[in-house]
Amino acid sequence: MTEVSLHDAQSPPVPTVTTTSHIGHATAVGAAGFAWCSLILGLHTAGIIDAADGTIILAGTFFYGGLVQLVAGFFALASGATFAAAFLTAYGAFWLGYTVIEFWAAPHIAGAAAAAAKAGGASAEASAAAGGHAVMQSLGLFLIGWLVVTLVFGIASLGTNAVIVSAFSLLTLTIVLLVTAYLGASSAGVPSDSVLKTAGYVEIVLAAVAFYLVLAELTNDIRGRDVFPLFALNRAPQAAAQAA
Repeated sequence: MTEVSLHDAQSPPVPTVTTTSHIGHATAVGAAGFAWCSLILGLHTAGIIDAADGTIILAGTFFYGGLVQLVAGFFALASGATFAAAFLTAYGAFWLGYTVIEFWAAPHIAGAAAAAAKAGGASAEASAAAGGHAVMQSLGLFLIGWLVVTLVFGIASLGTNAVIVSAFSLLTLTIVLLVTAYLGASSAGVPSDSVLKTAGYVEIVLAAVAFYLVLAELTNDIRGRDVFPLFALNRAPQAAAQAA
């Protein structure tokens, strides 16, 4: 016969510890990169700060605007936030593409166009102008594609909140102005200065809205309440969820 001690009989059961994974708000992570890139490029485009040829900005557009935003989009997709995942991955790819254009594609296009003009008997100055004009036209075409993408996201954002809708509205206006400036460039490849500067100022305002979105997402999540309102436009699903 086996004896059971009183201590053993009264020992409390060992609790089972379970851990659950939780994915945070990827929007705040990705939107911060977008806001940073918009601010820096806005200041440069508007001519407020001279960044020489702007090459040093590419480090930020590649890592913060591109890679970080792309990764944030994948996390948003894993959490089931389809809209956030779609626009974060899209504009993460945009900033990566912008970096490639500035670092490699634009010089390549300019060089090829200049070489073709020179082969046709054009002077060195005319060849350089042809190269610059080709780059402006290529940038305009690139942004026309992104204008369509932005319009799609802008329409879809009508079911989110006023801050996100404002951001996409400003982004749409920025792209329209940039397309106008680039496609309307002179034969020497010089874009419209006034339109380009206007686009830069609009981009600065866009950056401010995007930074507010990041601030609201982070602060509201930490405090557990709406310290900085986002002004939700789609209240019906939220009310249904609370009722359930």
